[in-house]
Amino acid sequence: MPETSRTYETTILVKAADSRADPDGTLATIRQIYEAEGATFLELEKWEERALAYPIKGETSATYYTGYFSAPPAALEKIERRVVLGTAILRQLVVARPGKELQLIKDQRAKAKELAAAAAAAAALAAANAPPEM
Repeated sequence: MPETSRTYETTILVKAADSRADPDGTLATIRQIYEAEGATFLELEKWEERALAYPIKGETSATYYTGYFSAPPAALEKIERRVVLGTAILRQLVVARPGKELQLIKDQRAKAKELAAAAAAAAALAAANAPPEM
C-alpha cells in the first residue's frame, strides 16, 4: 500500500555567498535535494540574508529560504540524510502543516501585503498633503 503524502513547511539556511553568487542555481539545488526523495514543492522562495547567532559549519551569515512541500513521511529521513551529507544546505527545519493550515498561512500573507500597501498609500498621501517646510 503506497504511503500518502503530507504537507510540510520548511525553513532552509544556505551559505550566503553561494546564494549571492548563483541564486537560481541555489534554488535548483535545494529543489533537487528534496525532489530526489519524492517531495513536490508547492512553494519555495528566498526569504532574506541574515547574520547567524552562532557559526554553523564555519559560516556567520546565511540566506534563508522558506517553502511548502508535500512528501511521504518516510521521505523526511532521506532528505535529512542528504542535507547532512551534502554541503549545499547548512541547516533546515521541517514542520508538518495540514492543507487547511497552509491555506490559512497564504491568506494571512495576502492580508498582510494588502495592509502594508494600504499603509504605504496612506503615508504617501499624508506626505503629499503636508504643508511645505519653511
